[in-house]
Amino acid sequence: MDFKRAVAVLNTLVLRGLGSGVSVLFTVMISRYLPTESAAHFFLLFNISTIAAVCFRWGLDEVIIRRIAKLLPSEIEPVSRHLTVLSHRRVALWTIVCLLSAFVVYLPVFSNVLPSVESLNLAIALCAATFVALTACAARVLQGDGRTNLATFLLNIVVPGLSLFGLFLLISFKKPDARDLIVLYASVAVGVYLVTVVGRYGNPLALFTAAFKLQWRSADSSAANKLGLVVLAQQVVGWAALLIVPYVYGDYAYKGFVVVQKVATLISLTMLAVNFTFSRRFASLYAGGDLQGLRNMVRYSFLAIIVASLGITLFIVLTRHWLFAYAQIDVEMTNLLLILLASQFFFSISALFSVVLSMAHDDNYLFVVQAAINGTSAVIFIIACQFLPLEAASLLLVASYFVLSLALGLRVHYLTGIAKEA
Repeated sequence: MDFKRAVAVLNTLVLRGLGSGVSVLFTVMISRYLPTESAAHFFLLFNISTIAAVCFRWGLDEVIIRRIAKLLPSEIEPVSRHLTVLSHRRVALWTIVCLLSAFVVYLPVFSNVLPSVESLNLAIALCAATFVALTACAARVLQGDGRTNLATFLLNIVVPGLSLFGLFLLISFKKPDARDLIVLYASVAVGVYLVTVVGRYGNPLALFTAAFKLQWRSADSSAANKLGLVVLAQQVVGWAALLIVPYVYGDYAYKGFVVVQKVATLISLTMLAVNFTFSRRFASLYAGGDLQGLRNMVRYSFLAIIVASLGITLFIVLTRHWLFAYAQIDVEMTNLLLILLASQFFFSISALFSVVLSMAHDDNYLFVVQAAINGTSAVIFIIACQFLPLEAASLLLVASYFVLSLALGLRVHYLTGIAKEA
């Protein structure tokens, strides 16, 4: 990795770190200033919105990176507009289906299963996910074009930053509840979309109308669908944890779990910086047949993630007592923090290998392996939660991501020709 690329990673790491720091502070402030029940309610809505925003894109954002990275400068503008307009159709269809599904909580059969979710709040959370997803697709155009700083700002900083600012304003005027915060988050998501997407591509109504007139390239549609399944398979274990914990362990445990989980994600900062900066490079190296260059980049990235993870883990462990006290977490959660830090480390390793395989178009292997490992782990985790303490059940996250990182690492080892050289 030459000096220029190292600086690019460091630059993205700083921006990613700023975004993650703002996100963690936002979570901690909610834990501190909202009653436990309201905080747990908002965290559940926020996590549903985050998951929905990923699902609404359904792999299209990865396709955008791969397409844009291969284009000549003169070809980028028309293709990026075409893909951005198409993203409105994909996201709109997902939104309509999910909004209709949201009314299921009115049915008596679900009244005891989803006691803390109100239909209006859930609908607002899903609308927020819509505009976050559309902004993310536009940001992926910038990432594919090599403008990683601006893309990082749009994907990781602006929405949590403005949400945090809005939270400070709310706290100064009133004691906010979950409804106030989810409305705030949705308003920020809409505002960022208007500035980012509409500012470049035009009237949103025209974009949505045009989206249903354009035709997919069959290759793009197939790739996006595969990658959507890959993302679902990759994230299903973590998503299962975020959605099942409040119903099994209650509001107090869930509030602490979300704070600890959010802090633990800081360990993945280096992975995110590496993947975000080099995903375009991974794709171009593989497409150009430069397996030696790809091998070297993967090795350096792997070592960077290990070294940085150890440093971040040490910092978090040393400052945990202050963090718990400020967030007003009354339950001892040091063991859970250590477990989630370990799970995030192995998740970071698996995510690096996943991006390499994705950029190498090895989508089928990615989906089969991740669906098998993570799908099985999610089912086991949900069952374990019924019988085990939260810390014991969370050990399954560590085991799942360890096995996944091993399986994906061996595939990268084979795909890049390391096995043939040995």
